[in-house]
Amino acid sequence: MDIERRKKVSVELNIAPLIDVVFQLLLFFALTTSYVTNPGIEVALPKAASAVPVQKEHIELYITKENAVYYNNEKVTLDNLRNRLENMSSLSKTVILKADKSVELGMVVQVIDVVKQTNIKDLVIATTQEE
Repeated sequence: MDIERRKKVSVELNIAPLIDVVFQLLLFFALTTSYVTNPGIEVALPKAASAVPVQKEHIELYITKENAVYYNNEKVTLDNLRNRLENMSSLSKTVILKADKSVELGMVVQVIDVVKQTNIKDLVIATTQEE
């Protein structure tokens, strides 16, 4: 009687390419998450020793060095800004003003005046912490 010979099949799993791919993904996500802070609008904030983070729900106003005003990442005029803030003032949100340090004082005062006219209670001028 013939005895069936079974061939032993050796299965090896090479995980080196898998480790390479996982490492590449980890590196990609680690690098891209650090660039999500303020997409789109470049504003160099002035420095202050009393800078503290705001924890409430808020509206962000930006004034760039070209004196362009942005309402939550959308460019607006001062009249358009007043209309938008009047619609939001009933919710009593905080307005954070992020003005570039090279912006003319007159432009900042105009934006603050528009905010005050809409009866929004909290206006915060954003700065960065002094080192």
